[in-house]
Amino acid sequence: MWKVWKAKLPLDDFLRKLGYSMPSKCWCCADPKEESLLHMFFTSNAARSVWSYFLRRAGISLDGLSLHQAITKCWTTPVVPRLKPVLQALPACIVWELWKRRNNLKYGELVSVSRVIYQVSSTLQALVQLKKPGLHVPHKWLDLLTMMEQYTPRLKYDKVLWEFPSRGWIKVNTDGACRGNPERSSISFCIRGEVGDLIYVEGREISEGTNNVSEAVAIAEALKMCKSFNYFQIWLQTYSMLLKNIIEESWKPPWYITKHVEEILRLKEQSIIKVTHIFREGNTLVYHLANYALDEGNTECHGFWDLDSKGRRIINEDKMQCPYIRVKVARN
Repeated sequence: MWKVWKAKLPLDDFLRKLGYSMPSKCWCCADPKEESLLHMFFTSNAARSVWSYFLRRAGISLDGLSLHQAITKCWTTPVVPRLKPVLQALPACIVWELWKRRNNLKYGELVSVSRVIYQVSSTLQALVQLKKPGLHVPHKWLDLLTMMEQYTPRLKYDKVLWEFPSRGWIKVNTDGACRGNPERSSISFCIRGEVGDLIYVEGREISEGTNNVSEAVAIAEALKMCKSFNYFQIWLQTYSMLLKNIIEESWKPPWYITKHVEEILRLKEQSIIKVTHIFREGNTLVYHLANYALDEGNTECHGFWDLDSKGRRIINEDKMQCPYIRVKVARN
């Protein structure tokens, strides 16, 4: 697609620009003319038929458009969000099938315009099917457009609870935030007792980094704080499935967080630590504090009343076992 946009394909008009003189024949037409990129991909009868078939049904008129403008129209035309990736992929599919047709015709294999349209439709159908595996996707372009415009996804609802630790244990929740990945980053963690009372919470900005770095730093700082408080039976809950599996030593860490992981594993050896993953909906307090550190400033609290009003509300909701509802699109 880049070569078409920049007119860098090794067609006859391009070779002439490089100083090569040769007879020129367009392989895609019954009445051959000189071969050129614009003719082959846009102005020939075959190309116009393909572009018209797809763009007309998408509500885009080809009249007065150049090749670049037609491609740009597909990329920018206002449609429902779920249809946008399909239209953005359409020019690349058309260009690829026209290029294949030209090469087949050049080497003696007949490929009709209908076959090109069929192949483009098949590719678009496969792209949508890959994105929505549980959905029956029609092959015809107009039917596919209609289905995507009218499609209402089926939602799946899950109840997520912040759970109390066992007697004699403390619970640590951690999170990290990053505005840009890498960009401004922050960490947050909270320590709560067996009835959900707040023991300690911290949220602060750190040096620029990535999400994984901030998650790893948050866990390391939380475990160091637990050690300073002489807590050695720790239930660690993290939003990062990557860090959970690394701490359990079932995955190897990426190189850029190796230093933090080594520190976490050293601290782990000095305590009894249970590590679990938690969805963001159940990790609300530290998620709030990580973003609060970036938006408002660092915070450090040793008790319930040191928290801001939103943090106190979250603590109370967790203690009352108010469920958080996790909503996602069902895959089947």
